[in-house]
Amino acid sequence: MRSTGQHLVELWPRLFGYALSLTREAETARDLMQRSALRALAAPAGPREERAARAYLFRIVRHAFVDGLRRASVRREAAAEDLPDEGYDDRLIDAIAVRQAFERLDGPCRRVVACVDVEGLSYRETAERLGIPVGTVMSRLHRARRAMLRSIAADGSDGPGA
Repeated sequence: MRSTGQHLVELWPRLFGYALSLTREAETARDLMQRSALRALAAPAGPREERAARAYLFRIVRHAFVDGLRRASVRREAAAEDLPDEGYDDRLIDAIAVRQAFERLDGPCRRVVACVDVEGLSYRETAERLGIPVGTVMSRLHRARRAMLRSIAADGSDGPGA
């Protein structure tokens, strides 16, 4: 009568072939065989008779494979729950369009938009920071916002849905 470890060594090629038929990838089959071998060797006592040991080891490989599938399914479900609800793609596209329009602005207009719309500074605070009159802040902000809207509208009319 042989030990589980001895049966495992003798049956390794057949067990690996079975693991490969389940996973269809050599690397994944090797990982499955490693998990299966650890389970078989960690068990208190496996069958000593050759035929029973073979069935026992094949069953361990199958169970390890199914457990892996279940774990992967749980991970996918958890990842799907972390995604935002509907509208995610639209928000992402809008954010990209605004960023691209912002990048197209000339330097002085971009600085005013960054101060007022991004940082939330008042017109007066922006004027003080940039060293320009409040009227110039208002004028540049108006021109910048109008240019960004035109840029976004132009990009949208060229898109796949147009």
